[in-house]
Amino acid sequence: MSKLTMKEIAKLANVSQATVSRVINGNKSVNEEAAKRVLKVIEEVGFIPNNAAQTLKRSHSNIIGVCVTETFNPYFVELIDTLELEARKRGYNILLHNSKHNPITEWESIQNFIARQVDGIILVPNGEYNIQRLNKLAIPTVIITKNRESLDSIGLDHMQAGKIAGENFIYAGHKKFGYIGTVPDEKYLGYKSVLYENGFELNSLINVKQTSTNNFLIQQDIEAYFNQADRLDFTCVFAANDIMALEFLKAAQKRGIRIPEDISLIGFDDTYLAKIMGISSIHQPIEEMVKTTIEILLNRIENEVSSEKINIQLAPTLIERKSSNFKR
Repeated sequence: MSKLTMKEIAKLANVSQATVSRVINGNKSVNEEAAKRVLKVIEEVGFIPNNAAQTLKRSHSNIIGVCVTETFNPYFVELIDTLELEARKRGYNILLHNSKHNPITEWESIQNFIARQVDGIILVPNGEYNIQRLNKLAIPTVIITKNRESLDSIGLDHMQAGKIAGENFIYAGHKKFGYIGTVPDEKYLGYKSVLYENGFELNSLINVKQTSTNNFLIQQDIEAYFNQADRLDFTCVFAANDIMALEFLKAAQKRGIRIPEDISLIGFDDTYLAKIMGISSIHQPIEEMVKTTIEILLNRIENEVSSEKINIQLAPTLIERKSSNFKR
């Protein structure tokens, strides 16, 4: 698409040409709603004036926009806390939004970041919905917890995490396997693949619906499984996060099922829930992930760096606790 003039942008945004100029030049006095309309037009036509990125770069807000998918999960609470701490150390504050697993809300959050003239964005993405749109923005963006080749990103190898859980169950002598989570998911695929590679299959899936974004809904999904199952046809189970692992532990104990004597349990994230309840869990190195993310983002904001995207995948590790018995 050909470049628009300020006059054309002003007409589309229903503002004056002077307002467009002030928005482009980072003037903080512009009405927020007007700024949103101008930036929306600029983004939609895939064009940002040549001098905009340089001008905004000189006019730092020292704010980083952070958008996560949920805040009920203690993993994200810890992630946000660490992000804020590391940002403050470098002279930045964070503006936090929660997309609640809704790509429309996610995009509205990104639009608000643009209107607030944040210096950079850190995003836990909802799938692929807004990745291409983000590619068009002049604002530096880093994806955290997951990897996306088209943007700077740092995440954990979720496929390998699933394989580690499966391998440890197999080595401990288990022959019947369960999984708790939403599918398809990389952890699930990794778990299932390592079972097949060793001549086993996934015996049972406790499906937690995509809408289950709080403890009560997760508890309902797990209770529903227990209520319809005559008996559990697995001796070990891998949960997609520690909340699911905890809710399974509670539901099992209520029915007199012993953990780990009857069923071995592994969670994911290694949150304080896992530590308190003695649940074995796949560890995510939050501090390393956050420090690297901030470093990449600030290099994009403050320095002239290569346009080549940086993609880092961290290795998962299993922290063994009393919910699983891996004695060989």
